[in-house]
Amino acid sequence: MVIYFSATGTNKYVAQELAKATGEAMLPLKDLVRNNRYDIKIAEGENLGIVIPTYWEGLPSILLDYLEKVRFEFAGSNHYCYFVATYGCDYGNILSTAQKEFAKVGVHFDSLYAARFVDNWSPMFYLKDASRNRRAEENGEAETRLIVQQVLRKEKGHTLPNQMSALGAAAAKANYNRIRKTKRFKLAVDKCMGCGLCARQCPLDAIEMQQGRPVWVKEKCTLCLGCFHRCPAGAIDYDGALRNGQYIYNKVKLDD
Repeated sequence: MVIYFSATGTNKYVAQELAKATGEAMLPLKDLVRNNRYDIKIAEGENLGIVIPTYWEGLPSILLDYLEKVRFEFAGSNHYCYFVATYGCDYGNILSTAQKEFAKVGVHFDSLYAARFVDNWSPMFYLKDASRNRRAEENGEAETRLIVQQVLRKEKGHTLPNQMSALGAAAAKANYNRIRKTKRFKLAVDKCMGCGLCARQCPLDAIEMQQGRPVWVKEKCTLCLGCFHRCPAGAIDYDGALRNGQYIYNKVKLDD
């Protein structure tokens, strides 16, 4: 099986390519969380792949919270376990962090991979240059093809070094937790169409539709910016990010 988390489509693409090549099922982490599914059974001979975006040089909070409750049950011993991180600017310490956090729940990765796509953290990065975005996508697609072949061969020992110190990683995580407050999101009521896509796609159900408009009902979210990037009217902003544009990887059909 391939468990993935994707707000704008990149990680769904990587998971899709892996699932297509291996013939195994895809499981959105969002659905696992929403359905309170914390018992994961891996059949004899089945691979376990985890495909996750890099958030502040580490793992997104939705995955860290999930790992507090999940129980992986492996039938037999013939399994190939691998982790794939996607990233834009850098991957920080996500691979070593994933190795450490998953080991706590009995998952030991045979290899850890990373593929570089578009950095869609729009409060910082400009996303209105379609040709530059496409070059980044092509790079990620090429790296994904290589990873797929390595997974099919069940290669072991692949990983990448940390890109920052443990102190730097801790500071990045602290900053991430600080800025996850939903009060930073702003709604332009005059633009909002009331379509409800933002609420449907929110992985933590942090948004509710009230009187035809989205309302953030939780103090914090995982900060995937899915509501921001996918708003068809451009009615949602986060710290002025709209100035740099929205981004969707359009090679997959996104989950709602």
